Amino acid sequence: MQRTDSGERPASPARMCVVCRGRFPKSSLRRYVLAEGAGLVPDPRAVLPGRGHYLCANPECAEKFSKYSVRPRRRRGGQGE
Repeated sequence: MQRTDSGERPASPARMCVVCRGRFPKSSLRRYVLAEGAGLVPDPRAVLPGRGHYLCANPECAEKFSKYSVRPRRRRGGQGE
């Protein structure tokens, strides 16, 4: 849990943009979730299951994110590809 210098909680949770790695309030970022067969889909209400990918409002980040390819992660210790 993050705390400010004075020991209080911040006003809103902070998240990191997956492209520029900048920290922003969660409310100012757009959330995307990996959907079966559809790739990354927007999740404006933040209710879809799965790990969210957060993106800031910077147009350069949006352009790089559109080229982002999602590949399934390999499992550790198993018979990989």
